[in-house]
Amino acid sequence: MTSDLQSTSDLADWDRVADQYSNQNQANAPIDNPMYTHVQTVFWETIGNVQGQRLLDLGCGDGWFSGMAHAFGAQIIGVDGSARLLEIARRTYPAIEFIQWDLAQGLPAQLAAVDLIVSTMLLMDIPDLTRLFADLRRVLSPSGRFIFTILHPCFYAYKPHYDPTTGEWYRKVTNYQDEQTWRVESFGGHNHYHRNLTYYTELLRANGFAITRLYEPEWDPGPDP
Repeated sequence: MTSDLQSTSDLADWDRVADQYSNQNQANAPIDNPMYTHVQTVFWETIGNVQGQRLLDLGCGDGWFSGMAHAFGAQIIGVDGSARLLEIARRTYPAIEFIQWDLAQGLPAQLAAVDLIVSTMLLMDIPDLTRLFADLRRVLSPSGRFIFTILHPCFYAYKPHYDPTTGEWYRKVTNYQDEQTWRVESFGGHNHYHRNLTYYTELLRANGFAITRLYEPEWDPGPDP
């Protein structure tokens, strides 16, 4: 399957699970969700004051981050490929502009320059990032920033194993260097595109970005599976 056809299939998945995804967000606001708790402080510290800034929410989903940034004074546009998620976003945040667009195709041509592009947990859900990253550099102002979070490719989705000699659980990391497509069941099922960290850093470098910070949060020990 070509990346374009794969992306079309992926967007159909997100339309299908949109209500379940959004309901979970509304019940457990993402900024308070355990997955986000470990990154939210440094994320917002890195973003800083958005008052009056032109901001692009990349993969905005149901608009939860756009809503927060708008409340803090940003001039924000949200872009996402899921028609159903954007229907929810427009209903919840009528004052914000949302654009439907398949991000595997890059960015809409009509987007003007922005000061800040923010993406939360999106990039590992897109089958091909080549066109998107080229367009991100195009729409950023000369001093603009691109700030994003992803699931850590070294630790996400590997199943826990029990070691009877130590009585401890661990995750065995295999084929980390290989690009892979996994089917994950969160939010009702969707594809996850595994790429190592080098993939992201090289894609940034190739498109003229300078990496000024890389942050890997420490996770609190969890209960045994």
